[in-house]
Amino acid sequence: MNVPPIVLDLKVASSARRPVHLWLPLFVLWPLALALGLVALAVAIVVDAVLLLVGRRYHHYSLLLVRSFAAIGETRGMVVHFSNEKTAVDMTVQ
Repeated sequence: MNVPPIVLDLKVASSARRPVHLWLPLFVLWPLALALGLVALAVAIVVDAVLLLVGRRYHHYSLLLVRSFAAIGETRGMVVHFSNEKTAVDMTVQ
C-alpha cells in the first residue's frame, strides 16, 4: 500500500545568505487533496462514460487520475541534492 508523503524537509544553503531550513507538513494538505480528488474522480468517471457512449477510443481520465495519486504516493522517501558554486539544495520527502 502506498502511503502519501507526510513531511517535506527543505534545506537551502547559499554562500551569500544565511541557510534556510524549512519543514513543511504535507499531512495538513491531504484531507483537502482527498476531497478534491474524490470530486475530480467522480467527474472523470462521468466524462469517461460519456466519451465511451459517444464512441471515442481514448477515455481513460479516471485511470490517469488514479495513477497520478499513486505516483504522488511513491514520492515518499525521495531525496534530491542539488548544488552549484553558489547554492546547495537538499530536499527530503518523508
